[in-house]
Amino acid sequence: MVTDTALLRYRHYHKPTDTPDQLQYGFFAEVVKGISRATVMLAQD
Repeated sequence: MVTDTALLRYRHYHKPTDTPDQLQYGFFAEVVKGISRATVMLAQD
């Protein structure tokens, strides 16, 4: 996890309702892209 605020932002976190149909895969993909870019930039400095 990137942050420790999942419980505040996702009401299904680690509950029986935490099922694949509740996830926002497009949003996750954008987060991964951003983290990847930030990692590359930090590695280049």
